[in-house]
Amino acid sequence: MHPFTSLTIWLWLSASAMLLPLGWPLIILSCSLFSALIIWPAARFRWRFVAWIMLPMAAGLWLIHSGWLSQLLTGEMLQNNHQERAMALWFRLLAIISGSQLWLQYVPTERFIRALFASRLPASFSYLLAGPLLLVEQLRQQLASIKEAQLARGVPLDDNFWQRLTSLPTILLPLASNTLSELSIRGAALDMRGFRYTTQRTTLNHPIDSPSQRWLRYGLLLLIIVEGGLTLWW
Repeated sequence: MHPFTSLTIWLWLSASAMLLPLGWPLIILSCSLFSALIIWPAARFRWRFVAWIMLPMAAGLWLIHSGWLSQLLTGEMLQNNHQERAMALWFRLLAIISGSQLWLQYVPTERFIRALFASRLPASFSYLLAGPLLLVEQLRQQLASIKEAQLARGVPLDDNFWQRLTSLPTILLPLASNTLSELSIRGAALDMRGFRYTTQRTTLNHPIDSPSQRWLRYGLLLLIIVEGGLTLWW
């Protein structure tokens, strides 16, 4: 499946989750996506990312919308509709975040970058979207080398939490300086390749797209608009 097709499916699921009221369809959709994240062996490690986000969010929503904090501060209880809205928001976010983790596992970063450069999007816009993804691996390597250099200088990066927190500028400042110094080099490389003078790029081993998948994407986008219109109408 083309990366844009799977991305459109995730957008449709996210839009459907946002439009569904609190009820069994929303609960089943959210739990199914999270269960798929756990059942799929390749993506099983990603359930921790979802849990780290959703569990503190559930505690915060319960603290604000349960009425306990409001009764403690003002002596008044909140209405039940506020609690229902908070629960609906939590299940919607669970569906969106779980679906995004499934998509991230299904579509490798390099495949999505190739799809961006081989698409009909303008080259400058494609690079704007792919630029942060291209920098991830380089930033990881720079972070590793900066950390090794700072540890060799005696900076306490592996000590207790407070010392690691106070030592963050010794890592972030060299990282930002190296990144900014490479901007001119990257710009010169793009100018040498004629990046701004051609509208279409040639990408090796680009993802295969088909008319049926393009029609599926258009249909899902139209379905999102129809669902939103029906929700606003009713």
